[in-house]
Amino acid sequence: MSNLLRALRAVLWSFIGLGGRRADAERRTAQVGILPLIGVALVMVLLLIAGLITLAHYVAGT
Repeated sequence: MSNLLRALRAVLWSFIGLGGRRADAERRTAQVGILPLIGVALVMVLLLIAGLITLAHYVAGT
């Protein structure tokens, strides 16, 4: 599995809170590295915010 997919998987697991044990989270961080995890997390947060803003505009009808 590529490094980017590992980072994406780790971030998605942490977003929904099903990351497992602390040792598993530390192992995933060691495999991927901290900088790719931070980068993927920032992109995911920005996408989530953009999606919520788009949904709010759609529901409001403006």
